[in-house]
Amino acid sequence: NIVHTQGRVHCHSAATDASGLVKAVMDELSEYFTSEKLPGNVRVAVACCLNMCGAV
Repeated sequence: NIVHTQGRVHCHSAATDASGLVKAVMDELSEYFTSEKLPGNVRVAVACCLNMCGAV
């Protein structure tokens, strides 16, 4: 799900128990965050439990 709030885009993934998914997503996206190539504020949260563990 993609949620737009207060000028920021939040992408929510389904809860998963696979930490490998978290590593794969962050490995793929890390260059965009470190080089500031994205046009606006983006926050990506991937969590391993149903309440998102405070990730959002």
